[in-house]
Amino acid sequence: MTLQDELLNELNQTIQLLEAEIPANPSASRNERIEKGFQRSLASYFRGLEDAIDWNALETIYYRNVKE
Repeated sequence: MTLQDELLNELNQTIQLLEAEIPANPSASRNERIEKGFQRSLASYFRGLEDAIDWNALETIYYRNVKE
């Protein structure tokens, strides 16, 4: 490995370390954990909505409350 290759390798490692600390970097491990938590939270919310709404009664409720 030449000195130039070693220098490039060292620079790439430094760049990766710096990028990991950028708050808006979507591939930072902290942000990936936050994203997974947010996905779980949204999935739970929409599952709750699905359980809370009686889809079979929705048409009846709609026609009872909407005036054409």
